[in-house]
Amino acid sequence: MKNTTLKFMKIGETVLRITSPNAQSMRARVITALLLTGIVPALVQAQVPMSTYQFALPGGAAILFSNASNPQAPLSQRAWRRAVFRFPGGATFILSPQPGELDSGGVQMEPPSGSNISPSGDYVVIGRIESGTISSGPGEAESPVSREYCSMIEIRTGCVTADQTGEICGAGWQDDRPEQWGSDDQTNLMQKDDRPSANRLLRRYRAGLPMRSLLGSEFGANNLLRCDPPSLTNLEAYQQVSAALRAAGIKDEARLIDEALSKKSSGNGGAAALPTASTQHDKATVSAKKAELYTAPDDAHLSRSYLIQNDEVVVLRLLPVDWAYVDYVNASGKHLRRWIKADQLTITP
Repeated sequence: MKNTTLKFMKIGETVLRITSPNAQSMRARVITALLLTGIVPALVQAQVPMSTYQFALPGGAAILFSNASNPQAPLSQRAWRRAVFRFPGGATFILSPQPGELDSGGVQMEPPSGSNISPSGDYVVIGRIESGTISSGPGEAESPVSREYCSMIEIRTGCVTADQTGEICGAGWQDDRPEQWGSDDQTNLMQKDDRPSANRLLRRYRAGLPMRSLLGSEFGANNLLRCDPPSLTNLEAYQQVSAALRAAGIKDEARLIDEALSKKSSGNGGAAALPTASTQHDKATVSAKKAELYTAPDDAHLSRSYLIQNDEVVVLRLLPVDWAYVDYVNASGKHLRRWIKADQLTITP
């Protein structure tokens, strides 16, 4: 069969030509491949039926949408039941359905567009509609109800910084301020105030809120770890969160946190690495009249806590030089793990 050269399209200054014994078949395959890169115009997209849609983000990340609720609609107008965030290196995590949801039939992700991305290119907001039924009381007929939600995602880290509903979802990005979503208060709520962190979650848990619902509101343990990577300042909080998860029977999420702490501890971070427990923990007593405690092994991280002379501790780590990471148990059995200057301790023989 005679080869056919097909002038396909112009991308920038490059003209793509395809030579193939079956040019039409090859053309369809190339269109499909280019659709997955997000660079084919909507006019060309409409020529090829697609069951998935890749929404390209700055820096090489993307959100992959699938399982359309209206598959016959034009690609740019379809609502999707499933969304997956993909990092530039290929790693992925599920945006919808959220952790713990078995069925996303009542959830539809709104069609994304360039206006969802902040002018700075650092954030993206993805909207969704959750539908269901509601009854006014026992024996009363159920009526359909739906509600709009919006999630803000920090593109570089994949952190879902907030998940809101109502008026704030329609606020929109402000062209004159690259990372402004609506008002100052709305921006702070979406990017900072609601951002998941181990210490914030622990405070809310201690206030009496159930751990399962708290973790669900943070989009699960994986999102918590993306938003608040393990460090010296949140180690103790993460350990207590893990213990609370296990006590509540949420062992898989506790395991994710334990594995993240273990990986961080075994990394090549030197002084910045998380303290790791040695196979043999030395006991020590405080030799100074008042020994200040620190959240990290440097003078800039002085805490409000301190120990007094003859207090007994367990030494978990003696690095970096001149510092010790210790575990102190008070009279009520509560653990306090902090850094202390090594010259203020006497190791028990």
